[in-house]
Amino acid sequence: MSKNDGTHPDIPEKSWTNNFPEQHPLHDLYERRIRNQQDLVILVDDWHARRGTGKTVASLQLAEAMDQNDGLTKENVAISPEELRGAYTSLPKQSALVLDEGEIGASNRDAMTKTNKALREIMSIGRVEQKYVIINTPDVGFLDKDIRQLSDVWMTMLTKGYGLIHYLKRQPYANKLLTEAKATIQFRDIQTGTDLRKVYNWLTAEKKKHIGGDEGDNYIERDEHREIVEKAVKEAKKAKRNEVITALYEGLSDLDDDDYTRMKRAGGAVPQTMLGEAIGLSQQQIGTIVNSD
Repeated sequence: MSKNDGTHPDIPEKSWTNNFPEQHPLHDLYERRIRNQQDLVILVDDWHARRGTGKTVASLQLAEAMDQNDGLTKENVAISPEELRGAYTSLPKQSALVLDEGEIGASNRDAMTKTNKALREIMSIGRVEQKYVIINTPDVGFLDKDIRQLSDVWMTMLTKGYGLIHYLKRQPYANKLLTEAKATIQFRDIQTGTDLRKVYNWLTAEKKKHIGGDEGDNYIERDEHREIVEKAVKEAKKAKRNEVITALYEGLSDLDDDDYTRMKRAGGAVPQTMLGEAIGLSQQQIGTIVNSD
């Protein structure tokens, strides 16, 4: 006899979808994790630590397949550990997240220290939040050993759009991480005009900002760089101005000795007051310039 008295509908056994086909190397693992309300962490890198082999495209497509909410948006994607940590706690359960460190200087020691710290915090509460996290890095070796041991899958890109899936299994007694190769997987480019393509374009633009210097701890901000350049130009102009003033005051090199002597007796090749009036400086400022040496 059913315990339902008819006033409440039965809770469906399955309120989620598995977008990975049955033959996909992630199908069974993803289904077990979502049934058990557990997290899933995937590491993505390149076999030769290269760029341009489709790590970002692969990461976004995997995240799109796992997200059980409103689909992947720019809120699901981060290019810094702080952004990932914020999204991890603010987005609803069964959300997929991508940390794309691939082009932002993941080899930088300080940057990776922050990344490892954020991932360690995330993984400590992963079974509660039920998030599916994809970490994109040039080389998984940049990540601390304990982070790799807490991860579930390692996918390394062999060539553009072609990756090799490994299951990560920790051997507790030997304290080793086994990397069981499961299968290869292919990725096509993200179709233009789709929502996922918009996310990809936005992410690409954000990464360019960091690389170009608009943001990021490892670069001079563009506004700051502009200020430095403008300051250097002003200083160069000032130095040139002072050089011209000094030359005019001390006399022209083609004057003969008698003319030069007469002009010096008159207060210089050009009087300080006359120079000051011509360029908008006081006689005292002119005197400081010509006597600076």
